[in-house]
Amino acid sequence: MTDVQGGPGGQPPQADVALSHEQLALLCADLKHQNALLIARVRQLEDEICRDTLTPLFNRRYFEQAVASAIAHCQRYQSRAALLFVDVDDLKLINDTFGHAAGDEALRCVARVLLDNVRSTDVVARIGGDEFALILGAIGEGDVEHKVAQLTAGIAACRVGHGEAASSLSATFGHAFIHPDDEAEKVLARADDHMYRLKRTRATAR
Repeated sequence: MTDVQGGPGGQPPQADVALSHEQLALLCADLKHQNALLIARVRQLEDEICRDTLTPLFNRRYFEQAVASAIAHCQRYQSRAALLFVDVDDLKLINDTFGHAAGDEALRCVARVLLDNVRSTDVVARIGGDEFALILGAIGEGDVEHKVAQLTAGIAACRVGHGEAASSLSATFGHAFIHPDDEAEKVLARADDHMYRLKRTRATAR
């Protein structure tokens, strides 16, 4: 006996079953594609939230989270890392002399030097107008001094402006070590204080 569905025992025709499977496969493929697009968009938005708007570096928000993560890592593995504060010298003078476009290019140049001279596992961020910061993992005192000298030379090789009026850049570095029992606010304050003490010493010596 054939029922109203056109197949024996109430089963739909084979052609309809095959078509349904094909449609389901297409639907699944489309859903996977849409899901991949959504995941990519979420990652893009997360990256935008963490990134500085002028340079390719992380921003202050991300950096503060990275400091907390570095402390947790030091606690877990009983290691230490270093936090560097970097202040670009005389950025206002560059802006006043060559214009704000030159000042922006100076910041981008500093960012490139910092990125090009650290490991991929290190963290580099712009945390304010003319201030940058780095987290260098598993590093000793002598290595920090060597790294500061390397970065200082790289920044000094940058030039802004044009013609004979072009000027080289300089920056002041301060650092503090991250210890297993540290707190983010304290290590940030130590590095910031060290940097400003060096900057005041340099200003007095002029």
